[in-house]
Amino acid sequence: MAKQAATTEAMSRAHVLAREAFFRRRMICGAVVYAEMPAGAGHVHRVSVSLEDGTFYCSCPFRPRPCVHALALQKMYTEKGEAAFEATDNPPDWEQAAQGGLSVAVPDPSADDSKAKRRSGRLGRAAAGLEDLEIWLTDLLRRGLATTASEEPKWWEHIATRMADASMPGLARKLRLLGEVPASDPRWAERIAGSLAECYLAVRAFQQSGHLPEPMLRDLEAFIGIAAKKEEVLAEGERLRDTWTVAGQVSEALEAPLKERRSWLHGADTGRWALLLDHVFGSEDFPPGFEPGSVYKGTFAFYPSAFPLRVLAAGELEALSTLPQSWSGFPDIAAFADAYAAALAAQPWLAGFPAWLCDVVPYRNGERFFVADANEKSLPLNAEPDTGWSLVSLAGGRPLDLFGEWDGALFSPLSAFSEGRLVRLRY
Repeated sequence: MAKQAATTEAMSRAHVLAREAFFRRRMICGAVVYAEMPAGAGHVHRVSVSLEDGTFYCSCPFRPRPCVHALALQKMYTEKGEAAFEATDNPPDWEQAAQGGLSVAVPDPSADDSKAKRRSGRLGRAAAGLEDLEIWLTDLLRRGLATTASEEPKWWEHIATRMADASMPGLARKLRLLGEVPASDPRWAERIAGSLAECYLAVRAFQQSGHLPEPMLRDLEAFIGIAAKKEEVLAEGERLRDTWTVAGQVSEALEAPLKERRSWLHGADTGRWALLLDHVFGSEDFPPGFEPGSVYKGTFAFYPSAFPLRVLAAGELEALSTLPQSWSGFPDIAAFADAYAAALAAQPWLAGFPAWLCDVVPYRNGERFFVADANEKSLPLNAEPDTGWSLVSLAGGRPLDLFGEWDGALFSPLSAFSEGRLVRLRY
């Protein structure tokens, strides 16, 4: 058990949680109160507070200490007294863990390892925000997803600002952009529900972060907006030397004034995909290079991930002039779906899955464009009319190879390979 000073912010949140409904099982044994607080999916936070000296224990991973759960339990005892607790002569079976200082998910900031100290600080700042996000998400689901359709963007901005204050810019941007999805969008419910599910998954993953493999923990950090430092990636990331062909490139605005450019490269020998990300602000231009169809020989360092894609150039890249005459892609849509399922199982926050689809025929059905394989399986395309019709015209009713990004619902075509040439479809 430990004893530290509580922050004003933590005391404020504790006031909200100091209710019997949040602590389903409450006991008092001598001068110590114990409680268990459901944390979803069959898990509970186990909390104890000494009434004599104020020392506390909680099995949750949240920082700083004391956590809001211990403060809420103490406050509830102060307000409700012993009547709210079941008197017992024997403490719960997990009390020994409390006395022994059971380890928690966030690394100990007193550790000698400087990397562990940095991570502890970053995750510690995120902890309070994730706890608030869990309460916000639970309340939203109680009200019903449809109620958000009438909310103004400022309603989303409030929770987004809370995430930004907790040093999680990735989560803040995702929530803020949800406020810009028009209710008239045919995929409104799917997009809102999918994004909120990813946010809740991040909350639950953080609560179990002590059991996550290191690569998945890094994916969680990247999702909430804790970026790996470039020098760490270059020093520790997996290095791969190959001949890399730029299969596709696309630029888009993330939110004003931030713009992102994604350049996808394919390794000729290894078959691996590499993603180069560039960001600029306002009227700045992206640096030249990595045009689709260009070929480079060199080494990339991969960002740590359970499904590594993003890279940094590890040294100079040699520009070549030879374009591959064929691509090792998916023979049909079933094989593509199997590969995507495996990737998503490894990295549940995967934003975009790169894929070459071989021998597919683009077509239009109603107001939407699709591609079909030889087995008559289809994928819907995320394509504006100009792009869709260009693709249909390029194919001329014949199969072609198509490269793009799959977001779990739509395939965004970036390049097509037809009659020995690579054609760029998006800029």
